[in-house]
Parts: sequence; C-alpha cells; structure tokens
Amino acid sequence: MDYGKERVVALVDMDCFYVQVEQRLNPSLKNTPCVVAQYKTWKGGGIIAVSYEARAHGVTRNMWADDAKKLCPDLQVARVRESHGKADLTHYREASVQVFEVMSRFAVLERASIDEAYMDLTAAVQQRLKSMTDQQVDPQLMKTSHVQGYPLSPLDQEGAAQDTTTDKEERRSRGLLQWLSSVSGGSGCAELQLALGAVIVEEMRAAVEQHTGYRCSAGISHNKVLAKLACGLNKPNRQTLLPLGSVPELFNSLPIGKIRNLGGKLGASITETLEVENMGELTRFSQAQLEQHFGDKTG
Repeated sequence: MDYGKERVVALVDMDCFYVQVEQRLNPSLKNTPCVVAQYKTWKGGGIIAVSYEARAHGVTRNMWADDAKKLCPDLQVARVRESHGKADLTHYREASVQVFEVMSRFAVLERASIDEAYMDLTAAVQQRLKSMTDQQVDPQLMKTSHVQGYPLSPLDQEGAAQDTTTDKEERRSRGLLQWLSSVSGGSGCAELQLALGAVIVEEMRAAVEQHTGYRCSAGISHNKVLAKLACGLNKPNRQTLLPLGSVPELFNSLPIGKIRNLGGKLGASITETLEVENMGELTRFSQAQLEQHFGDKTG
C-alpha cells in the first residue's frame, strides 16, 4: 500500500454537469428539481442527469421522465438538443472545454470523460513545498475538504467507538483539524503532500466556479483508483482526501463493484470465484493467488 505514496493525484468531477449547463442557459432552472432527458420523447425521454433537488424526491438517472414526474410533480425537464436526427452535445462540449482550460492552469490533466479529469499534482506539490517557510497547512485554505476516516471517534467504557456529532460541517471541520495536527513535518511526509494537493484543488475548484460558473467535486489521494473512490464520498461541491491510513477501514465496507474497472464482468467474476463481497475481503488474497485465478495480467 505504501507503493507510490510520493504521488498526489486528484479526480475532479463536475456536479450534475449537464444540469448545470442547462441552468446556465436557463437561469430559471436553478435551485429547482430538474433533470436533463434525451431528445427522444417516448415516455418523456430517458433521464441522463439529475439535480440534487430532484434526487431528494427519489429521481435517478435512466428513469423515464414521465415516471420521474410521478415522484416529483414539480420536476423541470430540460431536453438534449437534436441535430440531423441525433443528439447535439455542442453546449456540453463547449462548457467542458471552458472548465478544462481553467483546470489545466493548475496541473497536468488526463481527461476521463466530458465532465471529469484526473490531475497529477505531484510536481505542483513539490513546487509548493520549496516555497513553504514551515510545515504547517492553514485549515482555512481547505474550507470544503473532508478527510476520510476523521474525526477519529472516542471510545466508550467498553472500548467501542462512539461519536454523537450529527452536524456534517462540524464533523468535517473537526476531522480536518484532527488530521492536520497528526501530519508530521518534513517535505517527504506523504500526508503533508496530500494536504498541499488538497489546497491546490481547492484553489482550482474556486477558479473554475469564478471563471465558468460551474461547480465540481474532487477526490485527492496517491493514485487514480483511490482518487476516484474519494471523489464520490462527499458531494456536491466538496472534496475528500483519502490518506493511505484510512484505506483499510473504508475497504472493509466497500463493495468490489464500487472500484474503478471492477464494476462489470470482472467484478462479478471476482465475487463469484473468491466468494467475497467487499474490498477488505479481497485484500486478504496475495498477488500470486489472484494471478492463479485470473491470470498474470489481470491478477
């Protein structure tokens, strides 16, 4: 697990991107239950993007818009435009170009889709380290950052973890402060580099919103798989750091299909062959055992 911890990688994902584009084109859609549906109108069209206001009513992607309106009568439906009998994605692609142009000012990008990209922050973090006068990171620079696994819950008299705090922002702030206080000094500290990477992503996300009006979420860790996983933990308009020390606990409850590239046939094969359900169970197998079952390359 320590392999590659000198790298800092982020996955940035635009929040309900198609919905945000439609809301910028039609501001009356903002702060309303809203979906974007395909241009074909059978059963109202298939839904491809859902605002968080609509999600609160149980509306999901791949629903028919007519069925979604039964759950949410006030639902607003924006429709993908049509050109020559096909979907015209011009508005979304143009918005994507604008967002990625801003993001590219901060680090090297690897575009993953129209609304998400990986950022290799390693070089940018090393530059920040050179200019630091001390090894402390100001938590005020990380106002939307969550640290997975924190705050650590105090133990009750029987030794079981307990935490009665229900306010999410209070938990976020307390967890961040607790984690930062545990970050040891030294420019080679993986946690310090992760914290600086989070500061850069905070700045990048603010710049994207300032210059384009679009909001995004992010995950920051030491490789693509962990960054992708972290990104989905606290949405919308938030970012999550996933330190290596927090990975085992997260994996203990994480279904195998939630991991990048394991959501399809390979994930199903792993579950059936090894009789495991979550990543924690899978990590108990050695590389040799996995290669024996799935071949040298896949194992």
